[in-house]
Amino acid sequence: MRLQNRFYAAIAALLAVAVCSGWLVSTALAANSPTGIHHDNNYDDAIAKADKKAKQVQNQIDNLSSALEDTDAALVSTNKKLLTLQAKLPALQAELNAATERYNAAKVQQRIVANKLRAAIAQDEDITAQIATDNDRIASLKITLGALAREQYMGEGTSDSLAIVFGSQSSSDFVEKFAAQHSAARVQTNAFNEIEEIAATNRNRGARQDAVRTYIADLNKQATALLKEADAAQQVASDKTQEVSDALDQLAVLKVTLAAHRKDSIAKQKKLEKEQDAVRHTILELVKKKLASENHGEKTPLGQGFLSFPTAVPYVTSPYGMRYHPILHYWRLHAGTDFRSYCGTPQYAAAPGKVVWAKYLPGLGNEVLLDHGFINGNSLMTSYNHESRFAVHAGQYVARGQLVGYSGSTGDSTACHLHFEVYVNGHTVDPMSILGPVP
Repeated sequence: MRLQNRFYAAIAALLAVAVCSGWLVSTALAANSPTGIHHDNNYDDAIAKADKKAKQVQNQIDNLSSALEDTDAALVSTNKKLLTLQAKLPALQAELNAATERYNAAKVQQRIVANKLRAAIAQDEDITAQIATDNDRIASLKITLGALAREQYMGEGTSDSLAIVFGSQSSSDFVEKFAAQHSAARVQTNAFNEIEEIAATNRNRGARQDAVRTYIADLNKQATALLKEADAAQQVASDKTQEVSDALDQLAVLKVTLAAHRKDSIAKQKKLEKEQDAVRHTILELVKKKLASENHGEKTPLGQGFLSFPTAVPYVTSPYGMRYHPILHYWRLHAGTDFRSYCGTPQYAAAPGKVVWAKYLPGLGNEVLLDHGFINGNSLMTSYNHESRFAVHAGQYVARGQLVGYSGSTGDSTACHLHFEVYVNGHTVDPMSILGPVP
């Protein structure tokens, strides 16, 4: 409700300025619209752009899995919901803006049509009053004509000039009778002319009144359509306002939840890193014992081609190196190379060697560790992590390309993939520096 009040207060202020300037009225009208309301394409463009951006963000979110290895699944899920909602919010806001503008435009147009309707009704009433007044005048003239006609019938208004001459008592009597006759004739002629003129005027008024009433009927149709459109636009705006409000409330909850998850995950991550460091320390100690037991010659660099790819279709989703965690917000070493590998995909030995172990480890899940012996005086080992199940056991010897396990998402993993690590003299190196060319 607070969001709605703030939003409509801003809209009201803008509307007041727009109406005073005449801008909104002019932009609200469109000749091709039955109600005269213009639906601004700018909002349609804004909604389309926001939707496109949301899809791009969604694709980025979907591709985050490889960057979130060793991350708590609940944290990843909360972060995904947060990012998805943040990406969706601009489109919701644009839809709300569009719906609100349509509602405001409909209300402005309603006022315009209402003003036209009042003016047309007043004009209709004025014409009706004029016609009534003139009809009263015609009735009065007809009474006058009737009186004249009766006088003529009774002989008082005869037009016989000789009768006036010989019937007059004196010259003054003659003059009076002659003047009265001609005056009555003028009155009669003027009355007939005025009646005809008024009748013609009223016929024109009637035609004009018919046009005005047709216009009123059209305005009433527009008013009805505008009322429906305004009500519909108001409902859409209300629904969108609620959607935005709900989204903002949900966003606030997710931020609090994410902050709590992040705090717990950082603590958990530190613990996992210590456990994984312990595993790598164990590997380093194994290598030290091997190096101390005998001389393996001068160490020379290992170049590309010493190892085969551990998966049939190698597609790197996350390389080796320092990486900024997008949720926990700190730098850490990504100690291997991640390959896209769908659940249950076979994983193969990168070189011949002996299985040191095939067991579950914190964070790394089910891990197969292979010892490939010494190459150019260097100890070489590889590990295959997050396996769904093993195909080898500790102490077993394997050939290059032999099946060692199946891809999975065990340990702290957000999706099935292969996290492949390479150890040279007990320290992790970039696997791509030793792997052969991509098949």
